[in-house]
Amino acid sequence: MVRAVALVAMLALLCAAAALLLWRRGMTTRERALTESFVERQVQASLASPTPRPRQPARPSANAPSTLAPQGIAATIARVRAAFANLMDRAGIERPRALAGATLTVAASGATWAELSAGPVIGACVGALVLAAVHAWLTWRAQKRQQRIVRQLPPFLDGIVRMIVIGHSVPAAFQTALASAEAPLSECLERALPMLRTGVEIDHALGTVARMYRVRELELVGAVLRVSVKYGGRSDVMLDRMAAMMRDLEQANRELVALSTETRLSSWVLGLLPILLGAMVIVTNPDYFNAMWRDAFGQRLVYAALALQMLGAWMLYRLARLRT
Repeated sequence: MVRAVALVAMLALLCAAAALLLWRRGMTTRERALTESFVERQVQASLASPTPRPRQPARPSANAPSTLAPQGIAATIARVRAAFANLMDRAGIERPRALAGATLTVAASGATWAELSAGPVIGACVGALVLAAVHAWLTWRAQKRQQRIVRQLPPFLDGIVRMIVIGHSVPAAFQTALASAEAPLSECLERALPMLRTGVEIDHALGTVARMYRVRELELVGAVLRVSVKYGGRSDVMLDRMAAMMRDLEQANRELVALSTETRLSSWVLGLLPILLGAMVIVTNPDYFNAMWRDAFGQRLVYAALALQMLGAWMLYRLARLRT
């Protein structure tokens, strides 16, 4: 009976973690689609001359040794490490190795204890649950830092405008305003300073940082600063209007979140209510559930109910997700 209760609890928590991951994936897909559409419009508008056709890579001969599999494994490992480092940077974790070691230790300890107590299936569920919980926490922390960076951009642009008005150049105004910026915006923009010192253009430097932290507003700021440095013009007016636009977008986003709060809260209640009700019945009256769990057909019904619960949670997520 204890094993059944633990299995139901682990599956319920895994459903909640999966819902958080789906929500984060939807937000990431939305941001990527908006960025790709913007870049595509800019590229189509700026195409004036045909580009040279790239050379096709030479095909490996039949007698050459096959190195695709090791290269594929190495590339996969490199992508995983890069994604892990990027997530740690966006979440603001100063000691990522310590966090990774502690997470793996807790996951292994919990999985071993659950396997000895209730079996290997419960142990695997416990380990996966710990990893999913830590990933969800890191994603939530990274999203909060991203929102703080976006909120700090308008005051930063106002500082650049003040420096330009009193006679500073655009690069000098950028560095002066950066000295008075607050974290996490200062930590984000400080990554662009080494690239600027090595001769990288400001739009490419800010674009790299924007892709790292997933703040697409920095790409627009970099484009405006690049145009101001290369061609001149009233950059102070453009930056002032950009700051006003960011404030308007933030206010509209807050209003949209406030209007959709009831729908999202209803989805959470409807998704968690069957899980909590079933767990309460199992804990308060174990004999009521024990008769079904001992029967083979009853176990299949329990698994079918869990599958339907996961399907319902996914459908509620699709209904509550904001459409772009």
